[in-house]
Amino acid sequence: MARTLAKLLCSLCAVFAPFAAAAPSIFPEEAAFATFGYGGGVGGAVGFELVLPVRYLDVSAGLEAYAPVTNLSEAGFRASGTALVFPAFGTTPPLAVGFGGDAGYGPDGVSLHAGPLVGTDLLFSLRVPMTVSFYLAPGYASREGFSLAWAAQLRYYFDAENVAVELSSTDLFLFGLGVRILF
Repeated sequence: MARTLAKLLCSLCAVFAPFAAAAPSIFPEEAAFATFGYGGGVGGAVGFELVLPVRYLDVSAGLEAYAPVTNLSEAGFRASGTALVFPAFGTTPPLAVGFGGDAGYGPDGVSLHAGPLVGTDLLFSLRVPMTVSFYLAPGYASREGFSLAWAAQLRYYFDAENVAVELSSTDLFLFGLGVRILF
C-alpha cells in the first residue's frame, strides 16, 4: 500500500513538475518576482511564472532560485506548477481550489511535493485588489525522507501599475516580503 501511494505521489509530481514557482499561487499569472525573507537567516529568491495554454484548465508554470544571504552553500531552486481546478465555488468570497506540485534541489537534496491549493480573490467581496492563497504539499526529500512544502500568501495588486506586493510565509522563508511584476 505504501509503495503504491509513493508511486502515485511520484507520478503526480512528475506530471505537474514540468509545468513548473516555489510557492505556487492558486491564480495563474505571468509575472517575474523577487522575495526577501527570514527563516533562520536572511535570504532571497527570484523567479518567474508563466500561464500555459491548456484547454479547460488555468495552468501556470514557474521556476525560482533561492539562497540564504548568510550561507550561500544552502542555495537551491524549485520548479512548480499549478492547475486551477475549480475557479469559484458559490461562497462569499468565491473560493478557488486547485492542485500544485513542485520539484527542486537544495540543501535537502532532490525534493518532490504535490498537494492542494486553496485561495480567494478579495476584489469580489471586499472591493480590495487582494488575493489570499494557501498551499500544503507532502512529499519526499532525498536527504530527509518525508518533507512538507507549504505556503500562505497575501498579495495586494496596484490598479494603475502591473505590480503586486506579496506578504508570505513558506517552508523556505518563515516571513517573506516580495514584489511581483506582471507582464
